[in-house]
Amino acid sequence: MYFYSFKKDKNSHLNPSILCFIFLITICQISFAQMQKADALYNDYKYAQAIEIYKPLADKGNLSAIRKIAACYRKINDYTNAEKYYAIEVSKKNVIPSSYLYYGQVLMANEKYEDAQQWLEKYLASTNPRDSTIAKTLLISCRKSKTDLTTERKIEVENLHQLNTSASDFCAVPIENGILFTSTSEGKTNGTSGDAYQQIYIAHYLSDSTFKIESLKGVVNSKNYNSGPACVDTLRDILYFTKNNYQYGDAVLNKKGDVTLKIYSAKKNNNAWKDSKELEFNGKEYSCAFPSINSDGTIIFFTSDRAGGYGGKDIYYSVNNNGIWSKPKNAGNKINTAGDERYPFIHPDGTLYFSSTGLPGFGGMDIYKSVPNKLGEFGNPENLGKPFNSPTDDFGFYLDRDAETGFFSSNRNGGEGSDDIYRFTFLDIPLNLKLYCDGKLADDIHVKIEENGKIISEINTNKTLSILLDTNKNYQITCSKVGFKSEILEVKTGTSKKAIYKSVNLLAK
Repeated sequence: MYFYSFKKDKNSHLNPSILCFIFLITICQISFAQMQKADALYNDYKYAQAIEIYKPLADKGNLSAIRKIAACYRKINDYTNAEKYYAIEVSKKNVIPSSYLYYGQVLMANEKYEDAQQWLEKYLASTNPRDSTIAKTLLISCRKSKTDLTTERKIEVENLHQLNTSASDFCAVPIENGILFTSTSEGKTNGTSGDAYQQIYIAHYLSDSTFKIESLKGVVNSKNYNSGPACVDTLRDILYFTKNNYQYGDAVLNKKGDVTLKIYSAKKNNNAWKDSKELEFNGKEYSCAFPSINSDGTIIFFTSDRAGGYGGKDIYYSVNNNGIWSKPKNAGNKINTAGDERYPFIHPDGTLYFSSTGLPGFGGMDIYKSVPNKLGEFGNPENLGKPFNSPTDDFGFYLDRDAETGFFSSNRNGGEGSDDIYRFTFLDIPLNLKLYCDGKLADDIHVKIEENGKIISEINTNKTLSILLDTNKNYQITCSKVGFKSEILEVKTGTSKKAIYKSVNLLAK
């Protein structure tokens, strides 16, 4: 800062224009210094701290501060404030085209699909849009927003208020006599989000249906670094968890100056987790995060931004051979897109659940599932629909072995804090039929479904049929086709919501 000294005698008068000029120079210098300070925080991913400095500058019309504060709010998922500042930015001249894309994204998160469509189209009309694939996918999502994508299944969803706080609580999985989850509710503040650093917690079930919540004991959590999410190999009592890359208490930076994420394992020892080990496929220059282990503990799925993927973050898997994790394989282009794929969960039946920003959905991250074929190749992803997905971020899906109950996480409106944990329970039972004529899958099969002698549905279908049944009911399913003998299938349901698989073979008359 410059300082000016003026000596005034009785015959001298300070020119008012000079005073004004000095004042403006001083203000500009202060603003420039504040922008430099805020930009340094922004580049260090400390968005919450940067917002505090950008805000007074942005509210005075500083375009650079407006652009940066909008990005900060978007990155910490404060979509209301992000919309406010992007609206200001796109109304100005010399707008960066990517701001049209980001504005469209936050409008979608705020359920303003028609407005979002306008700005996404404007982004695509700009010169050489870099993320055109993402923008086109978002446009499809906007156009489908009027379509009812609610799941056909009967489902009960509850917010786990006893676990959720005003901070972020997410990625719940069951553990012996409790629930394992990640939270930012306690500890030193993280400048990125404004919350505390992520820690892994366990909620122990108590006899009065409440929980005793405590930080996971042992080597897993650290004061000044993020830990979690995690998963458990229940056969071997091994915990796999995400953690910032650091050594001897200090963060390890890659060539870009970023602190990456790595996946570690720890072994249970009494009531604590010991012997933390880094998995072989980690690297200093890229992140590996969000592990999910299969039911027999031999294959681990995770997210990585390593080179050679299809988008920003892809899902990979690694196989354990005699205690050594193999070189990761990409889950393929049916799973991975030009966007980000994160939070994989591999179900015991082989179905892969994951969240994506690169597939058509409701906005933000949506949850999808992909069923493998007989060769183990994943099929086209299916959006789980509402109530699992919302205009904001939905992720951290878990489903129990019997496909009856589970958890997911979301920062949707109406929660306790930023991210909340939700528990869901299916109330009906899927029945999956394969329909044959003389041993071959056949078309034009007439199916009549009766419950206690009352017809509840009739349909003509080809090869397969999936229907939903109520619990504790007796069903009679009649399959018929011209030229073939009819077959009657008796189905008695109980309380289990596990899917039922049946085949019917019609014989020629």
